[in-house]
Amino acid sequence: MLKTPGFRRFVQGTALIGACALSGLVARPAEACGPPPPGLESSLPVDGTTHPGNAALLFNGYYIKLDDVTVTVDGEPATLVPADFGVSLAAASAFVEPAPTEGQVVVVSGTFCDPGECEPTTITYTASADDVGAPAPIVDASFFAVYDHRDFVSSGGDCQSDTDLTFYFHLGQTDPAPGDPTFFTIAWDPDGEGPLGVRRTVRADGDALVARVGLHETQLGSWDPQKLCFEVSAIDAAGNAAEPFELCSACYARTDDIAHEIDSPAEPDWTEADAVPGSACASEVQPTTGEETDTGPTTGDTSGDATGDATGDTSSDSDSAGGDDDGKGCACSSDGGDPSDAARFLLFVLGLGLALVKRRG
Repeated sequence: MLKTPGFRRFVQGTALIGACALSGLVARPAEACGPPPPGLESSLPVDGTTHPGNAALLFNGYYIKLDDVTVTVDGEPATLVPADFGVSLAAASAFVEPAPTEGQVVVVSGTFCDPGECEPTTITYTASADDVGAPAPIVDASFFAVYDHRDFVSSGGDCQSDTDLTFYFHLGQTDPAPGDPTFFTIAWDPDGEGPLGVRRTVRADGDALVARVGLHETQLGSWDPQKLCFEVSAIDAAGNAAEPFELCSACYARTDDIAHEIDSPAEPDWTEADAVPGSACASEVQPTTGEETDTGPTTGDTSGDATGDATGDTSSDSDSAGGDDDGKGCACSSDGGDPSDAARFLLFVLGLGLALVKRRG
């Protein structure tokens, strides 16, 4: 077959276009999540408000340090003493000593990270009466549900974790004081050694919330997720603690093969068909859904390197692979798309080239 210069140019052009089309079929690798910038994101108390004199100050953000932070009470120097609650309530927490009395003005000022990495911050508040009342969880209204969804596999750069199922804990409390949040800790530790188990602390600012906890099957072992017993405890920033209680056996459960884009999806709309036989949810009266709090990727784990969650959800896992998820502090993207359009175009180009070759032959 005679290959004229014009024909050769056409074949070369067809090959070039085909190569370009093929390049569109290959998904580009996802960009890795960038580290969040250090610095203070939120605090309790907020600047200009009141705060119980005996309550700890809570600081949320990333890479929080108190080394260069000072405090005064009515202009007199005081000291920030680290608070140890046994669980992590924030990226950093501290009591003011001597404790301010009602009406005194407290000024907290300084840089909450390494020198030169963040701007100085000043928080001024007025001490209110001491907080001496413990939180009052509503045990009878609390329950948990289990959603066995399609397994989620992290790409490694999406700030999420491999998750096979998600628990939803409905927790309530009586007459919470405004500005005095309660911190609920949900724990399951069957052998005391791991890797099985979960420990998550969530913040409740109102009378009800829903906490999401995602788990991988390796954290469950042979345990039936519908028959677990979780210990729930509640504490406030002044260290007042309620009597712990247990949540045993799921109230709702559902299994399906629906894919989700996050490791712990939003809670399903439960129906009577989802009610676990013998549970309180199996009755005609369906429990009320409270305010949902997002746990997201495990960026809220403040138990290790003091990298808290600026949203106020101070979730911390000792063994959990799940979490609230909203990818805070992540800058992730993937440019890979649906290859169907490019594939059809490539087939058209190659078909046209073959047709011309046959005609030339």
